[in-house]
Amino acid sequence: MEWRKIGRVEISDKEVEIKSVKIQDEMGKIRRLRVSTVWSNFSNFTKVPCIANLCKEEKGYIGVLVRGKNGGFVKIGKNFIVCQSLVLSLSSIGKKNLKKLIKGTNIDVLEIDGLLYGIEK
Repeated sequence: MEWRKIGRVEISDKEVEIKSVKIQDEMGKIRRLRVSTVWSNFSNFTKVPCIANLCKEEKGYIGVLVRGKNGGFVKIGKNFIVCQSLVLSLSSIGKKNLKKLIKGTNIDVLEIDGLLYGIEK
């Protein structure tokens, strides 16, 4: 698999569109939240989904990088967070999208503290 280095992480070329993620809230409960790309009005959702890529950290763990389309921001939930990009575990996206990202790669999936991460073989 080919990786391109951006800052301290390496990003894969495969992209998949996502519309929801599973994130732990302040109370410790895992919630499924809606995700969309926003540009100027952060109070409203748009119909434009976000883009997810595999990303590898310096230690070799593989997660998911979520970012907005065309340089937009990522809006997660109604009042949860608005940011440029976000790195999450593999278990935070849906199974179909995860299979699309991992298909044709040599990545082992392992569980650390209840979250799924990958390691390249």
